Amino acid sequence: MDCPTCKSPTRVLETRREDAGAAIKRRRECSSCGKRFTTFERRERPPLFVVKRGGRRERFDADKLRDGMLRAAYKRPVTVEQVDAIVERIEAHAEAEGGELDASRIGEMCLSGLGEVDRVSYLQFAAVYRQLVDVEDVQAELRRLRASSPSAESSNGLDRGVTGVPIPSDEDASITSPPERGQRAGNSRKDLARREHGAHRQRR
Repeated sequence: MDCPTCKSPTRVLETRREDAGAAIKRRRECSSCGKRFTTFERRERPPLFVVKRGGRRERFDADKLRDGMLRAAYKRPVTVEQVDAIVERIEAHAEAEGGELDASRIGEMCLSGLGEVDRVSYLQFAAVYRQLVDVEDVQAELRRLRASSPSAESSNGLDRGVTGVPIPSDEDASITSPPERGQRAGNSRKDLARREHGAHRQRR
């Protein structure tokens, strides 16, 4: 392979197997300018197709799928390699299914893959894919995610929503169960008594 910079011949410095043997990664160096770069050798896949709603078929676009997930994972701890692995998994599944997959199945596999690496990215993707338009939709999606992953914790950003703002859950009593009128009145009387006591001490 020629150097992409000066078009001179190159030599292979290192060769490794990638993706469980599905690809070969080679580190190369130009014999003239010394530039180093990496190449990947993969088997060419047969044409893959997406079956749209209504039965229409179109060519599977891995780049479009990858870009959609990367946008959902913007400024999140998700690497390009992790997204590529999700795309690779979808391509392998489509090939095993005879070269085509329903668009809905592809979307669900994207959500499943993102949910494994970062649940906020999952919500970002779901907001577009499932057209979430209000807080109730987001809460319903949170319940769906928690049901599929009961061990979900706030450490992965799940409880801070897609914008960093905490999302109240259905179990949040401060949201779903406001204090009774008598309780609020009692609290107000206590606050007034404390203020009057403080003012009296200052006059003394």
